Amino acid sequence: MRLYELNRIAASAIEDSFPEALWVEGELYEGRVGGGGHFYGELVEKTDDGAVAARARITVWARTWRLLSMRFEKESGQSLRAGMRLRLLVEVSFHEAYGYSLNVQDIDARFTLGDQMQRRREILRQLEEDGILGDNKALRLPRLVQRIAVVSSPTAAGLGDFEDQLHGNEWGLAFRTTLFPALMQGAQAPESIIAQLTEIDDAQYDCVVIIRGGGATADLSDFDHYALASCVAQCPLPVIVGIGHERDETVLDHVAHLSLKTPTAVAAFLIDRMAGELALVEDLRRRIPQALRTRMMQERHRMDMLAEKLPAAARRHFERQHHRLELTEQRLRGLDPQRLLERGYSITTCAGRLVRDVGELREGEIVTTRLASGEIYSTVNAVVNIDH
Repeated sequence: MRLYELNRIAASAIEDSFPEALWVEGELYEGRVGGGGHFYGELVEKTDDGAVAARARITVWARTWRLLSMRFEKESGQSLRAGMRLRLLVEVSFHEAYGYSLNVQDIDARFTLGDQMQRRREILRQLEEDGILGDNKALRLPRLVQRIAVVSSPTAAGLGDFEDQLHGNEWGLAFRTTLFPALMQGAQAPESIIAQLTEIDDAQYDCVVIIRGGGATADLSDFDHYALASCVAQCPLPVIVGIGHERDETVLDHVAHLSLKTPTAVAAFLIDRMAGELALVEDLRRRIPQALRTRMMQERHRMDMLAEKLPAAARRHFERQHHRLELTEQRLRGLDPQRLLERGYSITTCAGRLVRDVGELREGEIVTTRLASGEIYSTVNAVVNIDH
């Protein structure tokens, strides 16, 4: 029997066995769009240990591909990619020259979405079983967050928005950000982000920020990755996530210390936190002198009352104590920053921080010198370190 005749018999048998299209489930192992606009790929079924138990070639002809790819992306928010679980309506065919294949007629986007939700639940369950799901959330975020490690793509628009808002805040608050560049979409994104997270020295930073601009919803699946989620959960620094999607969420949203929807929302949170802490410090600075004065008045009044009730000897004793209180009051007044300024001292700041060492300054920076009668703004022309 000639090979063609054998293949013709096989084709007839297959076509007779599958006269109508049927739904089949599997994992897209690989796929590409050819020069004619046709989509060629391979569908596989794997065992529990990851071995390929079955495979079949799939074809989506150009006209069908244009319609199905647009509809699938609209319904699922994603484009077809390797690794996806798919439910396909196929016609089973056997060509004498090209062999066995499945011609795709339709794709069930709801099946893929359900599979991804199941995958996300399984990752969260595994993290919980490992006892690390809430580790990062349990970390304490410092009251003053100024040193920030940023994991993002260096070309992302979201990174620019984050930096612009953070460093251009209306309060003039100073933040120090260090970029750890990583891929933020595609199959290599989890590995790239993990590599950068492991490079961050937790002694040098207050927190980690993982940000990504809006982009396509399809890329969200890159963040539903167990190894990446485990790395974030066990990061020694609080991790703040802002991956730029208003409605959707990923596994990282569940394991990070804090999840915000956009990079600008992350910047706004950091600014508000810092401004709130500084407002508290300023409020305490105003209240402490008044509290001291009130306490002194109360103590003086109490001494006066006791002096009236006690005999002369006791009165002399309390007068001595009264004198000691006056001396203490004088010393406290001497510690008042305003009094120090009136005595000729000054306070110098640069970008909102106190300058204690000339080594902290650079030429061209603007410094503010506070005197008793006002402030002086100066530009640093040269920095000279005097060795005592």
